[in-house]
Amino acid sequence: MSENHQDLDVRAPNGQWIAGCRPGPGRPRRVVEADRLAVLSESVSADDWREIIARAVADSKAGDPRARAWLSGYLLGPPSGDGLLRLAGHELAGVDPVDEAAREAAHKAMIAGLFSVLTDTR
Repeated sequence: MSENHQDLDVRAPNGQWIAGCRPGPGRPRRVVEADRLAVLSESVSADDWREIIARAVADSKAGDPRARAWLSGYLLGPPSGDGLLRLAGHELAGVDPVDEAAREAAHKAMIAGLFSVLTDTR
């Protein structure tokens, strides 16, 4: 029998690991992971990355859901769950969420208002 765990059927029909199976090596150590990321970044030039992104944009516009998901993951990050609520709050406050200065001013005004309510000794 081979020592390579990939050659063995080590899972039961329900997907659970079979008792006594030898697991794989697991996740690489951080040092190994960092080395691999360094090799990856050295292997993909900025021009290569631009081409990859341009292709993803084109595929996304053509209706490819995987390209859209990949791009939105980089551009927007994972959904936080309260994005629509925050957008509605910005609209009600008359603040452009993209305008950093306006957002900062609104935040300071909100904090000042809360502070004045908390310190009001009436």
